[in-house]
This record gives sequence, structure tokens and C-alpha cells, in this order.
Amino acid sequence: MKTVFNIHNAFKQSQLEISSNTSYDLLYEYLVPYKKDMLPEDVFFEVATGKKSYDLIRLFQSGEFFFSQRFIDVLAHYVDMSDKCYPIKIKGIEEQYYVIYNIEESSYLNKEKSMFDEEPPFYCKNNIRNPLFAISNTRHFVVTDKLKNEIINNKLTNIEFTESFLCTREEYKEWRKSH
Repeated sequence: MKTVFNIHNAFKQSQLEISSNTSYDLLYEYLVPYKKDMLPEDVFFEVATGKKSYDLIRLFQSGEFFFSQRFIDVLAHYVDMSDKCYPIKIKGIEEQYYVIYNIEESSYLNKEKSMFDEEPPFYCKNNIRNPLFAISNTRHFVVTDKLKNEIINNKLTNIEFTESFLCTREEYKEWRKSH
């Protein structure tokens, strides 16, 4: 069993949140970390609320994440980001933000129990090829301890972490028996 960390929005005061005139159904279809398709080129965003450009911003009222150039630069030390991110167009701001997509995915072993805080989140994965990956049927971004520490050391902003666990199905069954 290995400890990993989910990335969350820290909800800093006056954080930038963006919206789009594109239907939410279309955005929802594309803004999935493990999906392989990019948003159509004609999708634009604009500021919905907030003024501060942190390293993690979100889609207004739904919560999908967008990442700053600084964030992508930190990730690039550990993951080849050439086919893992693309820029989005945001009217009215100079900073460049990116969608992270096409990343490795892992299954969620106990989604129902962890949603209600009955158990910590457990993800099924035998080995970690990349220190950044996603969880099936969610919008979760997960990082290893080493990448989490790098994010902290680089003082990336508006990011919180919660502890999760990677294990095999057998290890999870053993954990359940002992708890």
C-alpha cells in the first residue's frame, strides 16, 4: 500500500473562476483528466468571479480545474507534458492556463464508502509509472508524495492535498478485514 494525494482547490479569497458560453454538457464531456480529446478550438472562457490568478483556478459553479504555466513547468520535471496539456483561451487575463488531459487512469476501489467518510479513498494500481494520474469516473487528479512535495517547495498557490492510498484489490480486502 502506498500513500498518494488528491489535488484540491484551496478556495483562496478572490480566486479567479472562469465560465464559458459553451454548454456545460460539452465542457463536462471534455474536461476529464484521463480523456484523450481536447476541447474544440472555438471554446472560449471569461472571468466569472474573482481577480487573483493563482496556480490552480476552476470552472465557476462546477469545479473543473485549470492549471498555470508555473504548475505545468513543475509537472514537466516529472512527466512529459507535451501530450498531457493544452492552453485555453480566457478573455480579459494575460496569464496562460491549461487543461490537463490524457493522463494515466486508475480505478476507485471504495468510492461509495469514501464519499461519506466511512473509509479513506483507496485506488487500485500495482505500480506508478507517472507521479500524476487520474481516477476513473471522477475528475480527481492524484500525485505521489514526491510530486506533492515539489508542488509545495515551488510554492504553487491555491492547492490543497488530501491523503489517499494506492493498493491492489487484495491489499484493500485485507485492510477492510483489519478495520
